[in-house]
Amino acid sequence: MDHSQSYHLYDVDEPEVRDRLGIDIQFLMNVDQGDTQMFDQGIITVDPGESVTPHVHRYSGETFYGLDGEGEIVVDGESVPCHADDHLVFIPPGVPHYPRNPADRDGPFRAMFIHSPAVLNGDTYTVDEDGNPADLEK
Repeated sequence: MDHSQSYHLYDVDEPEVRDRLGIDIQFLMNVDQGDTQMFDQGIITVDPGESVTPHVHRYSGETFYGLDGEGEIVVDGESVPCHADDHLVFIPPGVPHYPRNPADRDGPFRAMFIHSPAVLNGDTYTVDEDGNPADLEK
């Protein structure tokens, strides 16, 4: 990252959309792109009836802010609303969670996420319905 100026302007349409944990994720700022390790952020898009693979971040907390639609973040088995412009959901490190968009919703659920500190290799692993580790992965 170039620190010669006091800010960096990101084009939100520039980063590629990746298939990660079962949904489309667009990393806006990420260590893999040469950005800071203090945090990373991006946008998820979840279609009706779809969900992210349940997972845990060992060292990173994660915050979600709803941009479009009415999604949910399932946190340690409890469904928490995350509706556009209404809710900010924080999940501390070590807590199983996953965003989902219920099948009865009209359109995609989009949310911005922020990990702090940034997710590094080995920080994220998938879990089963009881929160037990499934596979080690990032």
